[in-house]
Amino acid sequence: MQYLKENYRWRICLVLFVTVLVGFYDRLNITFAIPLMAQEYGWSDQQVRDNGSLLMGIFYLGYGLANIFLTPIASRFGPRKTLLVVIVLWSLFTALGAWVSQFMMLLIATRVLLGLSEGVHFPMMAQLTKNWFTLHERAKANSIWVSGIFVAVLTAPLLLVPMMANFGWRSGFVVLALIGLVVSLPLVYLTIHDKPEQHNKVSSQERQYLADHHDYEGGLTDNSLLWQVMTKPGFLLLMAIGICNNIVALGVSSWLPTYFATEKGIPYNDIAWLVATPYVFSLFGIALWSYLGDKHNKRTIVAGVGYFMCGIMLSLALDSDTIWQVALLFSAAVFFISSYNACEFAMVQRLLPKHKVATGAGIYNGLTTMIGGGLGPVIVSPIIGDGEGTWIVSVVCAINALMLIAVYRTVKY
Repeated sequence: MQYLKENYRWRICLVLFVTVLVGFYDRLNITFAIPLMAQEYGWSDQQVRDNGSLLMGIFYLGYGLANIFLTPIASRFGPRKTLLVVIVLWSLFTALGAWVSQFMMLLIATRVLLGLSEGVHFPMMAQLTKNWFTLHERAKANSIWVSGIFVAVLTAPLLLVPMMANFGWRSGFVVLALIGLVVSLPLVYLTIHDKPEQHNKVSSQERQYLADHHDYEGGLTDNSLLWQVMTKPGFLLLMAIGICNNIVALGVSSWLPTYFATEKGIPYNDIAWLVATPYVFSLFGIALWSYLGDKHNKRTIVAGVGYFMCGIMLSLALDSDTIWQVALLFSAAVFFISSYNACEFAMVQRLLPKHKVATGAGIYNGLTTMIGGGLGPVIVSPIIGDGEGTWIVSVVCAINALMLIAVYRTVKY
C-alpha cells in the first residue's frame, strides 16, 4: 500500500542522508588534518599516534554522552526542532576548531563540543524512520540515510585532501561549517515533519495504516520502562555487537589516511583516491544487504556472514605489500562490513516501543559509539606502528560474527 502521496517519506530519507553526509564530514576532517598538523607542529611518530588517537577518540566521548543524556531532553522538542538546533551548533564548533587550533586544549574542547552537538542526530533520525516507515520498509529507509556515512568517507578525501593541501588544513574546517548552514539547515527546515499526521497530505486512512503497522518485539508492553527493554538479552547482545562494529569500522577509517601516508609512503596529495576507493563498495554493499535483509527477514544472519568475510579481508590487507592489493582487500572488507550497517538501526527500532525509539536509540548509539569509537583508534593504531597486534582487528570481526548469529536466535529479524 502506498500510504503517502508522491512518496514524501522517501524525501525525508534523502534529506537525512544529506545531514549525515555533512555531519560526518565535520567529524572526519581531523583525520585528514593530522598528517598536516604533524608537519606544522613537528610531531614525532609517537606524538602523531598519541595526539591523533586523542583528537579522534575524544569526539566520541562527547558524542556518546550526548546520545545518552541529551536525547531524552531533545525528544521533548521533537526531531525537527532538534535537528535545526544541532546543525547550527556543530557547524559553529567545526569552525571554532580552525580558529583555536594553535592551542591543543582548546582544539580538544572543540572536538568534545562537536561530539555533544552531533550526539542526538542519529536518535532523532531513528525516531523519524520508525514514525514514517513500516516494518518491511525500514531496512531500506535506514540504509538511505546510513549510506551518508559511506558517501562521506568516500568523498571526504576527494574534497578535503586537495583543499587542505592547497589552502591549509584549517580551510577544510571553515568550508564544512558553511556547508552545514547553507545546505543542511534549509533542507531540514523545508522538508522534515516529526510525524505523518503533521503533514497535510496524509489522509486519515493512511494515518491509521501507519498506526496499525508499527511493531514492537521487545517482549514487553509499549508502556514498559525503558530499562526493562534494554536489559533484555537480545538488546544487550546488540549493544556488544555495536561496540565491536565501531572498534573495527571507526578505528580503521580513522587511521587509513595516516596508514597510507606513513606506512606505505604515499605522498599526502596522492592518498585521496586510495582512501576513497574502498568506500565505493560500501554503497553497493549496503544496497544489496538491505535488500536481502528485507526480502528474507534474516538481517543478522546476512550481517554475521559479512563480518566473517570482513575479518578475513582485513587480515589479508594488513599483510599485503603492494598498494593495489591493499586497496582491493580493504575494498572487499568495507563491502562485507556494510552488511551490519544495513540492519543495525532496523534491529534497534524493532526492539524498542514506538514512543521510546529516540531515547533507546540514543542510549544504544551513545554507548556503542563512545566505547567503540573511543577504543577504535587506540586498538587499531598498531597498523601505523610496528605491525604487532594487527591480528586483533580480525579477532574482533570473528567475535562479532558469532554474536550476530546469536542475536538471530534470540530475535528472528
